[in-house]
Amino acid sequence: MLLARRKRLVADLPPLDQVVRGSFFVRRLRCGHADRCRCGRGQLHRAAYLSVTLKGGVTEQITVPRELEPLARAWVKNYARWWEAVERISAINRQLLRRRL
Repeated sequence: MLLARRKRLVADLPPLDQVVRGSFFVRRLRCGHADRCRCGRGQLHRAAYLSVTLKGGVTEQITVPRELEPLARAWVKNYARWWEAVERISAINRQLLRRRL
């Protein structure tokens, strides 16, 4: 039973080459020309980012073009699915070890 559950978890994972760790978010902001731009009148510019905190606390932000937003969102979601699967598989493996496999 545990082995079958573990096998199903692995089989349901998205491809590993389609994951990215980070957070995807969209901001509305003013540009450097707010005095002569529409953003100065409240029509803010839209910008999408992938943000990742690296070792040492350094944060990297990548601007994501609109046409790549669905891909970036999917890769972030896939990472979360992998992480969740690792936790579930780890729990199954602990049970297997307790039962001496």
